[in-house]
Amino acid sequence: KMLAEGKTQGVFQLESTGMTNVCVNMKAGSIEDITAIVALYRPGPMDSIPTFIANKLDRRKVTYKTPLLEPILKVTYGCIVYQEQVIEIFRSLAGYSMGQADNIRRAISKKKQKIIDAERQTFVYGDAQQGIPGCIARGVPEAVAQSIYDEIVAFANYAFNKAHAVCYAMVA
Repeated sequence: KMLAEGKTQGVFQLESTGMTNVCVNMKAGSIEDITAIVALYRPGPMDSIPTFIANKLDRRKVTYKTPLLEPILKVTYGCIVYQEQVIEIFRSLAGYSMGQADNIRRAISKKKQKIIDAERQTFVYGDAQQGIPGCIARGVPEAVAQSIYDEIVAFANYAFNKAHAVCYAMVA
């Protein structure tokens, strides 16, 4: 209640004007809300804040580019918020192993553009040599897969893992 009323002065990570506005607009009222705010208020994920808030306040607005995203993004109202969600998207949509998915997540977070550009092909079309079927083979239309990859790249540059965001939220 305190945060939803904008009483954030002196609260770790939440006292800036921007963070206060997000707390008020989101009607932050749980540790999950604070965790999401901490993770979203970063240069990449920040663009998702209006959608996250709108979807949180009216769940009928939640949409998924493919039904395969629903189990991954349902808890965050259709928005990518955490690094773990990126890993699960690579696994569920394109068939990456946990290690393969984490490697590309790491490359994206370190802005290794050459790897990021090359990996798009594998994400969308697969790579038999690596045992990755790709999105198309799993029923995701090419344009949707490309769009999801674009979103992941924009998001993952500055993304938090959930454990990091929860720790910050607990301190707050």
